Amino acid sequence: MTPAAEPVRGALAALVSTWRGRAIAAYLAAQLLLPLGYYARRDRHDERFSWRMFSTMRMATCEPEFRRDGRPVALTSEFHVAWIELAKRGRRAVVVAMGQHLCAAHPGQAVVVNLRCRYLDGSSREAGGFDLCKLPEL
Repeated sequence: MTPAAEPVRGALAALVSTWRGRAIAAYLAAQLLLPLGYYARRDRHDERFSWRMFSTMRMATCEPEFRRDGRPVALTSEFHVAWIELAKRGRRAVVVAMGQHLCAAHPGQAVVVNLRCRYLDGSSREAGGFDLCKLPEL
């Protein structure tokens, strides 16, 4: 062990020797480890609890298009602007919830969603194209 590491080791030992120190260490460990869950999620557009400074996902632009029985849905007449903005960020859970809301509000009608996203690297992806009332997963 190097001589410079000895004071750090002594300070850490003193910190975890008390219950308060262990609580602080556990809290700090959770703060460091919690963002790792973002990388295990299926929806990369959901950047909550992530290290956003390492992500270009914030710069992605998406276009949600909802159709009810083949006719376009005017999103501003059905949803609050905050929901629309989250859908434009590509948050799949929000898009699915919007589709479920439309299914509940208009029973018996097909609600089809297409979500087209463009990314900073020039690539694009499309999701959806099926009735969310029958298969509520995007």
